[in-house]
Amino acid sequence: MIHQTKTAAFSFDERGFIVVEFLANNEIFDIAEAHEHIRVGKMLANNKKQRVLVDITNSYHVPDAEAKKTLAEFNLKTTEAIVVATLAHKIICNFYIKILKTCKANYPVKTFLQKEKAIEWLLSQPNE
Repeated sequence: MIHQTKTAAFSFDERGFIVVEFLANNEIFDIAEAHEHIRVGKMLANNKKQRVLVDITNSYHVPDAEAKKTLAEFNLKTTEAIVVATLAHKIICNFYIKILKTCKANYPVKTFLQKEKAIEWLLSQPNE
């Protein structure tokens, strides 16, 4: 089952991880949208820590600073793989990863150009 917010479609992959695919639209990604992402994520995860695959290859969204910080502080992730397509995506992800470090997030995060490589890495990580 797919759950959709203004900026992304969420699903649970049968291999054991949440998939977040950002939509190709120009919706604003503010704190309210970040809270909606967290609400859907918690529901899909059944309030348990999960691995997360984020695909931003079709995305034009740039979360505002407060939204980035809120998402970085979300503590139900065990691992996060982010699939990017452009240098701009990579720069945004690097900023996000820096925020994670300041929030003392204790799970690995890695960016990938290929979805298959991201999934392979994600599945090699413990889901605890």
